[in-house]
Amino acid sequence: MKRATPTDHPPLFAERRGPAGAGGPPVVLLHGLAASGRYWYRVAEQSGDSRSPLYLVDLLGFGRSPWPDVSYTVDEHLAALEAWRAAAGLAGAPFVVVGHSLGAILALEWAARRPAFVGAVLVGLPMYRDARQARLRLARLSLLHRLTLTSRPLARATCAAMCRVRPLWRLLAPRLAPAFPPEVARDGVLHSWRSLSGTLDNVIFGTTFARVRRAAAGRLLVFVHGARDDTAPVETVRDLVRDLPRARLLVAPDAGHDLPLSHPERVAEAIRGVSRGSTPRAGRPISD
Repeated sequence: MKRATPTDHPPLFAERRGPAGAGGPPVVLLHGLAASGRYWYRVAEQSGDSRSPLYLVDLLGFGRSPWPDVSYTVDEHLAALEAWRAAAGLAGAPFVVVGHSLGAILALEWAARRPAFVGAVLVGLPMYRDARQARLRLARLSLLHRLTLTSRPLARATCAAMCRVRPLWRLLAPRLAPAFPPEVARDGVLHSWRSLSGTLDNVIFGTTFARVRRAAAGRLLVFVHGARDDTAPVETVRDLVRDLPRARLLVAPDAGHDLPLSHPERVAEAIRGVSRGSTPRAGRPISD
């Protein structure tokens, strides 16, 4: 029996915001692990004066997009994004890609492979020195993440139990995660065990400093990071940006990992700059 591929399924789900007519380059926004395009609602609200249309995409295996029986590698995620871009009529058009956490990894990999890429905004890029540091940081995200990293059989059983009563979990999610907007909390359970664990193993754990540096070389990039980010350490990103003359690092001193929710205006401002093709000042990173 032939194994499914990302392009065997309907295109990814995406919401469009912004102007309908011609303007700036399209902006494609990619969310983090166990999230959805709704994670970007506050950023979209802060981008009301943007000349660029915004596309809030649900990644493969998450939210309202298909959850196929695939491995969820970087290549499979990007194949699904390319199929969506073609279906949306954006193939060949210059575009800006924006990603948060997991989405930042995919945004950078996607930009590195596409000549039509204008620039990227990478928010809370999770880049670690080694697998041990990655596990310690990611275990802080949630109980399910911690179990996925420490006890796969128990994590799989927990995920299966949650799937059986998914409507109930979606109903309770806003009360269980009051720090998040209700729609974001509810979408946090819209994934499968395969999409969660496969993406964690193949995308996040598969990302190395050397791989990111190769993908980022020579590209227009703005990194936006919280100084208090316990999930993705800003120090590693600082070391990366020092070697990238066209990259700029913006650090929010009072922010953690959820910058699109806590500081949407800063993220929206960075997106506007890259959409205009603004070239960051070469040299050292910039904090604000």
